[in-house]
Amino acid sequence: MTYFDIRPKTRREDLYNRDEELRVLIRGIRECNPLILVLGLRRTGKTSLLNVALNETGVTSIIIDCRVFEEKNSIGYKEFINYFLREVNKLRTRHRMIQQIIERIGWVEVAGFKVKLRGPRLGEVMLTQILESLNQWAYENNTCIVIGFDEAQELVKLRGINLLPVIAHAYDYLKNITFIITGSQVGFLHRFLKISNPQSPLYGRATLDITLKPFNYEQALLYLEEGFKQYNMHPPRNVLKEVVDKLGSIPGWLTMYGYYAVKNRKYNKNIIDRVLEKASRIMLREYMNFLKLRPLAAKRYTSILKAVAEGFNEWSRIKRYLEILEGKRISDSIFTQLLRNLVDAGFLEKTSDGAYRIPDPVLAYTIRRHGHKLEVRL
Repeated sequence: MTYFDIRPKTRREDLYNRDEELRVLIRGIRECNPLILVLGLRRTGKTSLLNVALNETGVTSIIIDCRVFEEKNSIGYKEFINYFLREVNKLRTRHRMIQQIIERIGWVEVAGFKVKLRGPRLGEVMLTQILESLNQWAYENNTCIVIGFDEAQELVKLRGINLLPVIAHAYDYLKNITFIITGSQVGFLHRFLKISNPQSPLYGRATLDITLKPFNYEQALLYLEEGFKQYNMHPPRNVLKEVVDKLGSIPGWLTMYGYYAVKNRKYNKNIIDRVLEKASRIMLREYMNFLKLRPLAAKRYTSILKAVAEGFNEWSRIKRYLEILEGKRISDSIFTQLLRNLVDAGFLEKTSDGAYRIPDPVLAYTIRRHGHKLEVRL
């Protein structure tokens, strides 16, 4: 695998400039830290970091890719449990002792994706019981089991089950289980976990936080240069600067550009523009998934992003922009909540001086170029 392979990385040598984050994550896994958060914008390499850490530690793991629920308005209890048990079932084929332990809680067969249980209905299966069985196996084998939820902010859509008491129970009593939770919509992930809420089962629990940031400008240029060297290609620096100027320094977008440039053996402006359009369509879909859950305020969210993309970056100026557009006053509390939601979703960022910016140049481009399409769709 190379830097420009568009699949998640699995080897240390294919990660670029993430040595410190990898060191901290590996240490956390080896110490069986009860709750690890891996945070950062989409395409900053969270899944790759997790994959590499799991490979290097060699621990048994169950990873739930919550992106499968991304386009859903809600996640039913049965649907979630069925997916979780399917992933647990993969362990049964690798560890005979896990199969014996799991059978104690009433499993009789797994046919394809359908889980059949002896006794209680699927909706009544207790996740805590499953985790206790896995913890027992890990204890008996002097190891740790990692339960990972990738892009876990999607779990805020869960209906019929509250995961927080389950995680809190494991945190306190299941010493051989480590939860690793990744999230790109960091604010919404914190809202889901409610660690700072005194009413939350997870209140006061310490977490090991690892944040992946986009590359800085020079790191982005070096990443592209090193990636092209792996294919004996040497684009001039002015071309690479144009790439970073247009796509930004988020590793995923740079990797996409490198992939198509290598595939076509070209790195000209045409390739840059093609990748920008592909990236824009991906970003548009993700933003539409956000709006789909908030239909009543959808136009307002898009108008706010348009304002910021056009250079209105102060709270008062953005608010005034929106009020002029709508021809009416908007209460401060409602407007502040709109901004907060965009920040929590990662579509806006509040800087140290209180201004707002769009952290991903691809999103800014998408809003400027395709904002009118959003209005039609809404």
